[in-house]
Amino acid sequence: MVNQGFTQPSIEIGIILGGFALFMIGVDFLGEGLTELAGTKINYYIEKYTNNLFMSMLVGAIITAIMHSSTAATVISISLVRAGMMSLEQAIGISIGANLGTTMTSLVIGLNIEEYGYYLVFLGGMMLVFSKRKKFQHIGKVIFGFGVLFVGLEMMSEKLLLIQEYPQFTQFMESLQGHRWLALAGSTLATVVINSSTATVGITQKLFASGEMDMIVASAFVFGSNVGTTLTAVLVSKGGSASTKRAGWFHVIYNILGALIGMLIIVPYSALITSLNQSLSGTPEMGVALNHFVFNLASLILVIPFVSWMVKLLEILIPGEDRIKTQEKLIELDENLINVFPDAAYQQVKDATIQMSDLVLEGLKTSQEYLNEKDPEHADVVYQLEDLVNRADTNITSYLLKLAKSGFSPQFDAIAYTQALNMVKNYERMSDLNINLVRFYSMVYEEDENFTDEGLADLNMMYELMLDIAMRSQNILIEENESDYIRLLKDEEYLDLIEIKYRNQHFNRLTEGLDETTIASSVYVDILGTMERIGDHSVSAARNVFTVIKKHQ
Repeated sequence: MVNQGFTQPSIEIGIILGGFALFMIGVDFLGEGLTELAGTKINYYIEKYTNNLFMSMLVGAIITAIMHSSTAATVISISLVRAGMMSLEQAIGISIGANLGTTMTSLVIGLNIEEYGYYLVFLGGMMLVFSKRKKFQHIGKVIFGFGVLFVGLEMMSEKLLLIQEYPQFTQFMESLQGHRWLALAGSTLATVVINSSTATVGITQKLFASGEMDMIVASAFVFGSNVGTTLTAVLVSKGGSASTKRAGWFHVIYNILGALIGMLIIVPYSALITSLNQSLSGTPEMGVALNHFVFNLASLILVIPFVSWMVKLLEILIPGEDRIKTQEKLIELDENLINVFPDAAYQQVKDATIQMSDLVLEGLKTSQEYLNEKDPEHADVVYQLEDLVNRADTNITSYLLKLAKSGFSPQFDAIAYTQALNMVKNYERMSDLNINLVRFYSMVYEEDENFTDEGLADLNMMYELMLDIAMRSQNILIEENESDYIRLLKDEEYLDLIEIKYRNQHFNRLTEGLDETTIASSVYVDILGTMERIGDHSVSAARNVFTVIKKHQ
């Protein structure tokens, strides 16, 4: 029974919620600023430097520390698996390392430097507003993010300290100490709701500092924060290839098993953390931060010997072949060949262009699957393939320029350079137009609309004709058969006629009231026109093959 003489303090929930909102904004600004500061090639760095499990874990930890989100790093790795640019083992390494990288924020919070938060907000805000250079704006965003994060924490902590004066809260915390599994479940649910293990651990640090939460309950909260991050990974992998699903579910199994093992040894483990923090003369917040770091580091070390077994287990639990085969990494163009062996350098350009055309064709096929199945995973794959095509375009274009400037291959003059470049640019443009197709479909499906059966059948027929032209254009590049090009021209003319026919049929359906005036009907003609333009670029790519061949020969 509550003592009638006890006057309950005013917690002011609004201030706690406002502080929490500022904390989340700070985390978001911090992640964005560090990501922008690192450049726009986070995906590229992940794909390039994850050639083994240990490098994958290191990259996962670094990228998560930069982006301040283990979920973001895991989602990127799953997306790369989906695009075929990363193996399951590489994605698993990133997932393991991401858990370690996410402890950075809690360690910084453990330094207990909130009093400097307002100064950081001022400094970062000034840099954001007055800096002209992008680099300084990015730095300002990082500093501003740290400042807002600390200001939010300070607002929350001031009011959370008052909670300990409520008898009901004291009773609730005492019940948690007797029901550790309830604390684990509560932390998991909180992390799922706010979608941030960083926020959950940050709140735990402040509650522990209030003195009403012991280290055992804090440990359960730390374990639960890891488990709560797994939902996003499952959602991202849903509907993907077999390897995509395995990567998502590894994240789940790894974190749940880690939490279960942690719960079995929670008492001695918590005592160890308390002793370690005392020996380091750490603050209460640092004690929770050490708890988070040590647990995730121990989980990382312990899982390494079992990764190959877990991969085999996942292959049994989630059978099936991948819809998209793992793509080889983009061909490395050897600049030394330009001066030593120009003919081999030209062959490298051709091989890289063929690889680029493979990516374009894969993207076209995938966009057709998106049209018919409405699965957003297909759209994601097209965007990933577009990124690879753009990288291939940049690499080949730069290499061609150096080859043309070298003068070591008289046959490869300005005209041949231009034609080879045009071939590459045609494939790059085909990929861009395919992105437009995906955006049209997304506009339709996001409004819960559909194409009519007759309209969809016409689009699929256009796809078949367009894909046939694109594949034969690629075959001309591979086989260098000029007679095939003459037949390709005739088929491209047929595609133009079919595009006009289907456009007229669409207008007739509108006139007769069979099609309503919707987003689907408004973009239908644009879709047909985009497919026809892809066919044009396919023919143009094939046309440029022969000028380059003749010059080279």
